Amino acid sequence: MQSLHMKIENSQGISSRAAALLVQVASKFKSLILVEKDEKRANAKSIMGLMSLMVDYGDEITIITDGEDEKEALEAVLRLIQSDFSEQVADEITQQEIKKENNEENDKENNEDDNE
Repeated sequence: MQSLHMKIENSQGISSRAAALLVQVASKFKSLILVEKDEKRANAKSIMGLMSLMVDYGDEITIITDGEDEKEALEAVLRLIQSDFSEQVADEITQQEIKKENNEENDKENNEDDNE
């Protein structure tokens, strides 16, 4: 399990647009990703959960990741937040994770072929 405490510097906090981008990024990871504010937690893969936290500019949150790719997930979420929820950054992260998935599938197929 990994966690990081941070202050939200985005002028609109985690708005619906920001929440959608966060869900887009979080959904590319296998790990559980939680956002915590004032002892309330929401799954970062749920737009409704994120919106229910009502995170505004200047609020303190904790990002918690747990699972096989927890470090990468935490780094990706941090990168997105630090970019002020840039669509370009969200797309870059998403594309990187898709490439990793494809490479893993190809490696798995190649290993199966070698075993035959």
